[in-house]
Amino acid sequence: MQPNQSPLDQLADIHLPDAVSWWPLAPGWWALLALLAIALIVFFLWRHRTKKNHYRKLAQQELDSAYSNYQNTQNTTAFLHDVSVLLRRTALTAYPKTFNASIKGQAWLDWLDGVCPHKPTNTTLQFNSECGQQLLTASYQKNPTIDANALYAVCSYWFAQHRNHRQKLPTRKPVKAVAEANHV
Repeated sequence: MQPNQSPLDQLADIHLPDAVSWWPLAPGWWALLALLAIALIVFFLWRHRTKKNHYRKLAQQELDSAYSNYQNTQNTTAFLHDVSVLLRRTALTAYPKTFNASIKGQAWLDWLDGVCPHKPTNTTLQFNSECGQQLLTASYQKNPTIDANALYAVCSYWFAQHRNHRQKLPTRKPVKAVAEANHV
């Protein structure tokens, strides 16, 4: 060894460890990816649902507009016409292939109540009530008088609760006839 050589020169270089790899992922990253996937699925399901029921919101907005016009002008005939047309347009949107647009009279009211499975405890929220009858008959009277508040409430309830062609109507179970006991 040479006497004038420094002992530091004899040291070997420091070996650095390899860079930390991203793979395999730590369990926390897997949990974050799972949460992200669930959030995306929930978002797309929510978006699909809101898109397929958007017609309900539009119908409610048009009903609100017709009702405010009625409150300003007190034109009963125009209000009844707007409500009738709006109900038919909404029914055509909800049932594009199966709705018979030429249905009239009591059959029309029965159909409206039939596609709304959530029967309210208050029977005035059904079209087969006095309010629904006003929808049929008042438009043919010279000076019709209607309960616009009740008609507005019935239509709003129907827009919110009716089933469309994508939703299944609840099946009504047939009532079994009770056989009489034949014991002596």
